[in-house]
Amino acid sequence: MRFLGFFILILLSTCISSEYTRLSERISKKLLLFGEGNKSVGEASYLDINFSTETVSKGEDLKENSHLLLSDFDVSMFGSPTLSSDISKLVAGDSVEYIVTYSAIKNSILDQFINEEVVLTDTQKVSLNIGFNLVMSKEEYMAFREKEVRTGLALEMELIEDYILSEGLSRRLTRKGDLFYMKTLENTSEKVLSSDDLAISYTCSFINGHVFNKVSEEEPLYLNLSSSDQVIKGIESILKEMNEGEACRIIVPSYLGFGANGSSDGTVPPHTPILADVKVVEIIKSQP
Repeated sequence: MRFLGFFILILLSTCISSEYTRLSERISKKLLLFGEGNKSVGEASYLDINFSTETVSKGEDLKENSHLLLSDFDVSMFGSPTLSSDISKLVAGDSVEYIVTYSAIKNSILDQFINEEVVLTDTQKVSLNIGFNLVMSKEEYMAFREKEVRTGLALEMELIEDYILSEGLSRRLTRKGDLFYMKTLENTSEKVLSSDDLAISYTCSFINGHVFNKVSEEEPLYLNLSSSDQVIKGIESILKEMNEGEACRIIVPSYLGFGANGSSDGTVPPHTPILADVKVVEIIKSQP
């Protein structure tokens, strides 16, 4: 009976260990998901990956997921030659668990422990889970990004067109590229030039009307149109169509606003079109 129990235990142990392929004394591997990519990591110029690490037995655990976008990389960045060589054969969609000694990833881009100031010995067993979202050549990645931008812009333009129709603005708006604008206060005074110093006021809001930023006429923003990055591109472009004292409502897609990442403070989400109500308070003349 004891022999039977021992035999069953050995059999179960063999079944469990057979899930992993042994690559070396320090590295074992289990493929969790099979990908359908046609390009291997070793052939690619761009990678988008998620990974997490944790210790297998006693020691410090670090289970948070990390994300990396790599371009023109060297596979040796992944750790030991054996680990790097195996990773180089994987494709997009593959998800793998490696059981490695810490020395195999020590000081590599996959070493989360060193960033957390966790002290591990070289022989400490570590579980590395890594998944490959994108594995692409430079040309494939550029085409992918362009398609992504176009798709995002198409969705934004649908939102903008719905807003225009719901507000009955179709006949009042002028289009300049992907910008729409209308004068809400007209003035026949001096036209704004690209070299002018200006004092402007503005109110920025989402298409639903929620205001997220405002600069008043009493405390305007001072800028020079010949210097870039003082206001978003959408506002800068339409200021050149205005006269002193005029006000405009501008409908701005994200690539001319706060872009694919949104505002730096998180107020404006990524890929979000906005409304900007802008007034040229004054064209400031330099003193002779």
